[in-house]
Amino acid sequence: MLRKITSVVAGLGMAALVLAFGGFGTAADDKKDDKTPTIKEIMAKGHKGTEAYMGKVKAAVKAEKWDDAQKYAKAMSVFGAALGKNKPKKGDADSWKTLSEKYAGDTKALFDATEKKDAKAANDALGTIGESCKACHTPHK
Repeated sequence: MLRKITSVVAGLGMAALVLAFGGFGTAADDKKDDKTPTIKEIMAKGHKGTEAYMGKVKAAVKAEKWDDAQKYAKAMSVFGAALGKNKPKKGDADSWKTLSEKYAGDTKALFDATEKKDAKAANDALGTIGESCKACHTPHK
């Protein structure tokens, strides 16, 4: 009986540690959301690889999984709004302002299209965002 109680107490203790230090939805995760994501974070999470939001939106639109498309497009829109709050490594401030505002508008258009369940508009927005890389990277990366 004592062994069983010790086992339960140890298990509860481990669960408390997991929750306190990096477990499921900690206060540290909530605080992380308060800070502006960096340009690097925005580009990596939004555009880089198969797990990026752009790819997920595209796949969800193609499969007509609108809830998923809206979720990932919303994340892109939040990133779009945050991009201009950063300072790029190089380039003119006016150029950065113009290009980051365009990116914000394009990501919002993507989100709006997914809310309307408009596949053509979503694909057009995805194309516009995808084609804008060089215009921004050349002067600012």
